[in-house]
Parts: sequence; structure tokens; C-alpha cells
Amino acid sequence: MKEYQSSQIAGIVGISVATVRKYAQYMEKAGYMFLRNESGHRVFLDKHILLFKEFNGLSKTGNLSLGHIANTLAAKYNDLKSEGNDEHIGCEAATDMTLIDKGSEDKFTLTDEQYNSLINKLDKLATLDDIVEQLEQQKEFNKMLMEQLEQQQKYIEQRLDKRDSQLIESMRNSMDQRQAMIEAAVAKTPKNKWWEFWKV
Repeated sequence: MKEYQSSQIAGIVGISVATVRKYAQYMEKAGYMFLRNESGHRVFLDKHILLFKEFNGLSKTGNLSLGHIANTLAAKYNDLKSEGNDEHIGCEAATDMTLIDKGSEDKFTLTDEQYNSLINKLDKLATLDDIVEQLEQQKEFNKMLMEQLEQQQKYIEQRLDKRDSQLIESMRNSMDQRQAMIEAAVAKTPKNKWWEFWKV
């Protein structure tokens, strides 16, 4: 079974990644749970393509709130899941855009009572999902920053080594010049013979 990320669902359905996330949060508040990978990110399946297309189509009508749409679709898709009809979600019967079935009002009441206590927890999960993404981005930024700092440190060390080498070379040249000057001065000084000291 093929798995999709939020960006892939967004491209297929023709909505933004933020809209995918918003619809998914509403669906989870309504009691429909998506799979999550090891990083805690939602994983979508083929059947969710139709779910998001249906959600988006209903939201464009402007007649229903997103919460009501989510409750309706959650009840519909949870029923299909419990009846073992997941493989038939893509058929014509599943593409029916009718929102209210027989006995749906009681079902919605039960759903509200069942999942009202989970809304805050799901909000926290959605927030944690965003925090995980931010932490991963921060981790990448920190990694890049450390690489830059290491490069800068290497550059500084190379510059210091080069400066030290130039300084030592300059000192050697200066000492060689002084030594040459001393030797030249000594060579120019006249050397009197020992018996000539009496002439002074």
C-alpha cells in the first residue's frame, strides 16, 4: 500500500500543505485517526486522497463549517473501515457527496460526546507535530552553523600559523642583517700591531 506525505497529498488534491494539515487536524478532532511514522508525522494512504478531495469540495460550498464536514466524513470513513470496505472507498458509492444519512444526527451526538474530551489532547498532538518539525529544522540549522564555525576555526588557525611563520622569518632576517652589520663593522676597524700601541 502506497504511503503519501502531506506535500504529496497537497499536490494531488490541489491544495496547500497547510490546508492538508488543517483538514487532518479537524478529522482527528472528529475521531478519525491517521497513521504516524517514527518521527510522529502523519502518513496518508490511497483512500485519504478521496477523503481530502471530498473535504475540499465540501468546504468550497461554504454551506457547512469545517468541524461539521470533519464530523460527517469521520463517521463515514470510520464506518467504511469498521465494515472492512476500505478497498471500496474509491468506488462511485463512496464518492457520493451526501452528508446526512439515516440516523446521522444521533451518530454525531455520540461522536461529540465521545471525542469532546480528546479535542484538547489532539490539539496538543498537532502542536507537538509542529514542534517536531521546528526542532528538525533547528537541528539542521545548528549542524550548518557548526560546520561554518569549524571552517572559520580552521581558517583562523591557518592565518595564525602563517602569521607566526612570517614573524619568525622576519626575526631571522633581522638578526642576520644585524650580524652582517656587526661583522662589517669589525672588518672595517683597523688592527694595530702590538708594538704600535707605543705610538698612540
